[in-house]
Parts: sequence; structure tokens; C-alpha cells
Amino acid sequence: MAAGRNVDLLSDLPGRRSTNRRILALVVGVVGFTACLGGRSATAQQNGHYLGGITGLGNGSALPPGTYVSYLPYLNHIDSIKGPNGNTILNLDLTVTAHNIVFAQTTPKKFLGGTYGWNFILPVVNTRFTSDLFNASAEQAGISDIFFSPLVLGWEKGRAGFTVNYGFYAPTGSFDPSSSMNSGLGFWEHQIEAGASYSLDKRKLWNTSGLTTWEINMSKTGLDVKPGPMFTGEYSFGRRFFKYQMNAGLAGYAYHKLSQDSGSGINPLLHGILDRNFGIGPEWQYTNIKWRLGFDFRYEQQFGGEAKTSGPEYVVGITYITPYIPHHK
Repeated sequence: MAAGRNVDLLSDLPGRRSTNRRILALVVGVVGFTACLGGRSATAQQNGHYLGGITGLGNGSALPPGTYVSYLPYLNHIDSIKGPNGNTILNLDLTVTAHNIVFAQTTPKKFLGGTYGWNFILPVVNTRFTSDLFNASAEQAGISDIFFSPLVLGWEKGRAGFTVNYGFYAPTGSFDPSSSMNSGLGFWEHQIEAGASYSLDKRKLWNTSGLTTWEINMSKTGLDVKPGPMFTGEYSFGRRFFKYQMNAGLAGYAYHKLSQDSGSGINPLLHGILDRNFGIGPEWQYTNIKWRLGFDFRYEQQFGGEAKTSGPEYVVGITYITPYIPHHK
């Protein structure tokens, strides 16, 4: 009781009251955000569309020529919310699932010396939120904002591979500025990526890769809110087995907002906060060209978050592959 009373007395100090209001605004905002992978109230730290950890082994290279259709579910079980200093300010039980349908094609055509390709992602989001603290629960599902990349370039040189691409997210998901349960984020976003991969030995068994993603955001529909630009760096290290059909190793990422959100809709208590997050974990890939199938499983534990949610992430990939077979005259 004495300790609790001391906390109450400290909260009466002007500086501590300001800090408490700041944390409360962050909690309300982040809960609004996590209620649907991005449908957030105006008090939230505004996040982008890109999911840290969605790529893994070999992410620094473009796909070989062919056509690919993938089912790529992403699950994030959020168990806590971290404050601006990385402290846990709320424990909760929130599961966010994104069912991504991915269409990708790499053509044999060359552009700027590299292979040319494109990809399209249709995400269907399902969110379940329960909280004993708030004595509340909610569930919502729907099509989220689609992603289209009209330019995916890839180069191969010796043991190294490189990729550069541009794409954008369109606000096709439902978005109501007054609601915390939205399937879309309510704004357009440009995405630029650049990556590289490298085989560490002559047999090309040991491999490493890295991918950088830069998000440039537009203003939200119906709100004077513009999320700041964001950076995500992903990396991997693995080894191939079974005649190069399997690749197993470690994957991770680091996310950081580059500058603060802007607009009159941003809560003044959250000005100056730049959220960040990290994740790392094991990954397993298996590709069988005879079956025309590829499988991928990745688990990453989030850590080191500031003004972010935290918890384990799971990504499962099943891909149908139609490889390009050159026709000889």
C-alpha cells in the first residue's frame, strides 16, 4: 500500500502528470492501431503498410524467370505494448492475421541489364482482440490495401545477386477515420526496395542476403495526418541442403521511423516519438521444381521495441511455380 501511495503522490507532480498523459495517449493510439493492422485512431503512432519480417532467406535477389502464385499468411500474436523508452506499458492478447495472395512474374526480358518482373499482393486481414484490463473483445476481417509493383529488376554476377524495385499501396481497404476497426489504412504509400545476396563458398551452399525497404507515405483520407517516412532493413544467413532444394537458417529485421508524423490530427503528446522494432528467428525453405511447389516457414520474435507492439511473428508460404523454359529454335 505504501508503494502504491508513493506512485499516486508522484503522479500529482506536473511533470509526471504530463508523462502519464503521454503514455495514456500512446496506449490508446497503439490499441487503435493494433485493432486492425493499421486502422488506428488519430492518437496513434502511425505505421506503414510493410510488415517487418515478411521476407527472409534470399530476399536480396529477384526470383528466377517464371510465374509464381503464393499463399503467404502472416500471423502476429501481440502480447504487449512498449512505451517510448522500451518499457512495457500494457499486456494484452491480440492476434493479427494477414492472408496474402501474391502473384509474381519474372520475365526473360532485360531492362538496364537485369531481368524484368512485377508482382501484385492482395491482403485479407483478420483481427481478434481480447483484453481483461478493458473487459472488451472485438473481431474484424476484410480486404486490406492492395500492393502493386510494376518494376522488379534483378541482376546476377558470379556469386552475387541484386534487386531493385518500386511499388505502391492503394487504399482499397475500408477506412473510417472515426473507427479503430478498419481493414485499410486510408492512405497511398510509395515503396522502394534494394537488396543483395551472396554465396559465401564456391559450391553456393552457405548464403547471406539483405533487403532495405523505404516507405514514403501520403496523407490519410478524412484526417489531417501524414505518417512519417519509414525504413526496414532485413537480413538472413543460411545453408542449402538436399541438392540445393532446402535452405535453412536465420532471418531478422530492424524497423525505424525516419521522421515524425505530421498534421493537425497528431496528438501533441506524441510529437517527437519515432517508433522502432526488431525481430529475429529461424527459417526453413524447401523448393521442388518437379512438383512445381515451394514451401517456407519462418518464426521471428520481436524485441527492442519503442512505441510499438511486441510478440512472436509467424510467416508460412506455399508457392506454385511455373518456371520459364526457353524455346530453342
